[in-house]
Order: sequence, then structure tokens, then C-alpha cells
Amino acid sequence: MRRLFPILVSASFLFLGVSAQAGSNLAQLLTSSPWCSFTYNKTTGYSHTKRYVFRGNGTYSMGSRGEGYSSGGGGTFASQRDSGGGGQWKVNGDQFFLSEGGEMEQVDYRIKTNSNGAPIIVADGVEYSQCN
Repeated sequence: MRRLFPILVSASFLFLGVSAQAGSNLAQLLTSSPWCSFTYNKTTGYSHTKRYVFRGNGTYSMGSRGEGYSSGGGGTFASQRDSGGGGQWKVNGDQFFLSEGGEMEQVDYRIKTNSNGAPIIVADGVEYSQCN
């Protein structure tokens, strides 16, 4: 199963101030807003965004968009690719699990804060921040 939101190590919720309730804090954090990532390749001009929505009923959805431009003898062409998906999620204690329709798989996670103190979830080297 391909993990849509693989989150790397550490259950430290010091920014929330209550490490003893890490599991409930993680669930509250995930459902508090959508989570987005943005990457841009300045060499190719290609950008990619992902947006995850975790719902209180244990489901999540993911939307993804890639955009780019290419130039050649025929002119400049824009391209765009959209995709989506979703599945089930749950938090059990300080453990986080996801499923895309198959068996629930545990994912490790790491949470840090940005310079304004807002939480950032780091997943496979990609930072996810709260978004609209």
C-alpha cells in the first residue's frame, strides 16, 4: 500500500503543552484544518501542491495538483494535472494509522513549529502546514 501521508518520527507535542495527551492532541491537530504542501522546481518551473483534509469521522481526502510550462519552436504550453484520493485514519494513543482501503498501517511522524509558532508536520522531507 502506498502511504499518502507518511509522517516521520516523534510524538513530541510540546507546542501544545500537553505531552501526556499526545494521541488526542494529534487527532485535534489533524482535524483542526486542512494540511498543505507546496514544492517548486526552479530549473523546470514545475510546481506541485497537496492538500489533506482529516475528518472527525475517521476519513481523509487528498487533492493534488501539478503545474508546469514548457517552451519550444511551437510556442509556450501550460500543463496541469489534478488527482485525488482518500481513505481511513485513526489515532490510538500516540500512534497514527492510515489506510487507502486496505489494512491500517502505522506511520511515524514528526511535528515542529515554524518561526511564528505554528505547527508543521514533516513527512518524507516534505513540510505540511495548516491551510484553507
